[in-house]
Amino acid sequence: MLTVGGTVPAGLFGAVAVLVGITASTLRAHISRGNSEVPQPQALVGGRDQWARAVADDWVEARQRSHEGVRATMSADDRDQLSRGAAEVRDHFAADFHGTLWGRPDVRKRWILRARNEDSVREIADALAWNVASSLDRVLPTHLLGHTVENAVLHDFAEAIDLNREVQARPKKSAKTKDWLHLWVSRPVAGMLAWFIRHHPESAHYYIGEITRESHTRWDIPAKDTLSTLRQYVITEGNLSVEDAESFFALLTPPEKND
Repeated sequence: MLTVGGTVPAGLFGAVAVLVGITASTLRAHISRGNSEVPQPQALVGGRDQWARAVADDWVEARQRSHEGVRATMSADDRDQLSRGAAEVRDHFAADFHGTLWGRPDVRKRWILRARNEDSVREIADALAWNVASSLDRVLPTHLLGHTVENAVLHDFAEAIDLNREVQARPKKSAKTKDWLHLWVSRPVAGMLAWFIRHHPESAHYYIGEITRESHTRWDIPAKDTLSTLRQYVITEGNLSVEDAESFFALLTPPEKND
């Protein structure tokens, strides 16, 4: 592949293309269009451009680190050029849908021409959609998401407390009167928490309880103030409806003690 002096001649387009990970025709197209991605040749010998091997290697590394290179590396030669995780999701639902459409006699018989009608198709579509909706935990495991959201919220709380030096300068008050209105949750974290509540309310209920307990343990924040902050931000930053937020957080609010 290399000429004397460690260069790669333009005549060996196939070899250069293989080195870079593209076809020879694609490489020619890049050069003809003056694509800035292609490095400038280091020499012109016999009317042919030549590139030093070191330059070609640098180009290969740059392509591998690009978005396209990362996608290609993690696609594992998938037929649809999907990432490994996306390919696993596709394969899971492909097998699941095949089992529903062909493995179930009550569904398979609907492929008969006289059984094909809008209502029948809608029933099958609903069955497939249910399979997807009930498999959310397979796509994004709730226990991993829950811990991530919990830690992200606590990080935002810690940052808010650290940045608000004014709170530290105030005279200490009792837990009943302490002002925690400076607490905040960043928009991405609030959006993720709102998504969690909409898609996995029972798991979100558990992890918000963990956030409430940890906030009280670390900073002596009353539960009602933690819940009020989270409720406010999932509405304003997470686009959770007021009705859904009020209904959900009502289930988290500690019951009032009767005297």
